[in-house]
Amino acid sequence: MASQKEAILAVLDDLLREEDILAAMVARRGFEGYIPPGSKFKLKNVSVWTTLQNTMGDFFNIISKFSAQGLDKVYFELGEHEVVFFVIHADMALVSVIPALANKGLLEVEMENTRRDIKKILGVK
Repeated sequence: MASQKEAILAVLDDLLREEDILAAMVARRGFEGYIPPGSKFKLKNVSVWTTLQNTMGDFFNIISKFSAQGLDKVYFELGEHEVVFFVIHADMALVSVIPALANKGLLEVEMENTRRDIKKILGVK
């Protein structure tokens, strides 16, 4: 039986097969969590990922403050990219980087399915 980490990384690998998912991880406060190998990312501008690393704690402060009001997703644009947080719970989120002009409807379905799979693996309701 696969470990929790291996199971989550397998789910992320499936998500990364989507053409417009440039990078993805399950992040915890402090940019800890489950991160596939960088070789699986299609993100060419690594400064986007570096900026996320440096500011992840700030995002989780906002997420934790609004989670009691039902915060479910956070989107923000960084030039040619959009960063999407699908909240798993107040201290954990599925984080994806996509092109700013991507078809968000299709990607949201894929990210929601991934979030559900991760919640099952983690035993989160």
